[in-house]
Amino acid sequence: MTAIKIGCAGVLAVLITGCLEPVTENLWMLNKVAQVETEGYCRDVFISGDSVFVAAGQAGIQLWDISTISAPTQVWGMTLSDLGVSKEIMQVEYEASIKQLFALESNERPIHVDLSQGDSVVVAGQFSSEQTKEFRVITNSTISFTVYAADNDDGLKWSKFEYDSGFGLWFNTAGDEISSNGNPNGIDIYNNEIVLTLDQLGIEAFHNENELITSSYHIDLDGNARSVTMINGGEFYVACEEGGAYRLDPGSSSQWASEIQFAEDQYVTHIAENDHQLVLSCASNGLALYEAGLDLSIKERGIHDIGYVYHAEFASGYLFAATRQGLQIYEIVE
Repeated sequence: MTAIKIGCAGVLAVLITGCLEPVTENLWMLNKVAQVETEGYCRDVFISGDSVFVAAGQAGIQLWDISTISAPTQVWGMTLSDLGVSKEIMQVEYEASIKQLFALESNERPIHVDLSQGDSVVVAGQFSSEQTKEFRVITNSTISFTVYAADNDDGLKWSKFEYDSGFGLWFNTAGDEISSNGNPNGIDIYNNEIVLTLDQLGIEAFHNENELITSSYHIDLDGNARSVTMINGGEFYVACEEGGAYRLDPGSSSQWASEIQFAEDQYVTHIAENDHQLVLSCASNGLALYEAGLDLSIKERGIHDIGYVYHAEFASGYLFAATRQGLQIYEIVE
């Protein structure tokens, strides 16, 4: 009996020791390429070729040139006063084909900036509704674009703009509001499919058929759904803050699960995807790296404390992280 007790104790000690030791196999490393001091907190980043647009919080909007990736140079910056607003800038998006820049003042209306007039940076004004949490812009033609907004008061709101060459101005020519099952705080679009995050009420998907937008389905999730990243018309990732993250594929008819929850031990605010690489923005915990397998499995590949992270994006093989310490650029080493 004594021998049995000793044997069990030895096995238990091995198991406990094994649990305490960190798993170091198959971890991915981050190789820092550059770091940019953005004055204000770097809240969001949008990459277009060698141009990087930064939502610099209280410092407004900045444009950086990354033609030399290891040494970005600032092209210009616009303060809150230049933009005619008073709250920090939370989001930026640039439509290269029409040379129009869009930004979001915190809990206010999106800002339209015209960059088509040579070296001039012209603020065209604000549009849509107050309480906009996030937006997406779709270019319809060289003289038309549509903005889709997650309006925390009114649901999904879209506004179509067309350029009048006679006046040299963009005019709002159409739009509508579509009610949602909750108060939206995030949005993403893939072709005709739109997904809103609804905080404690999960997500709601919509279908857009020639500007007639209808609700397709609603899914409740753990935690607070904060942001959504669409991979295609039916597959997407959702960041759910204290609920971790989800991979959802509601229309899937395959043998794999249509709903996978992961990173439950992290506070996730955004998910960036690059084929099999997933990068989770985890606020004060930095970045969490995951691998999406061909069998739809999701495996942890390491957590990196790079400071407080708001958002991350992939472009040209690099990872751009918007952090309180500025814009950080990395390569993932598998």
